[in-house]
Amino acid sequence: MIEAGTITPVIDRACSLSEIPEAMRDLEAGRVRGKVVASI
Repeated sequence: MIEAGTITPVIDRACSLSEIPEAMRDLEAGRVRGKVVASI
């Protein structure tokens, strides 16, 4: 379904490695509506 384009992932935000602790706190608190991507 992803290849067909009927499903697309929702990315809440992209963060750097230094921002991961804050992103994890937001994830645990339920403040994230999609995926959190770590940029390396």
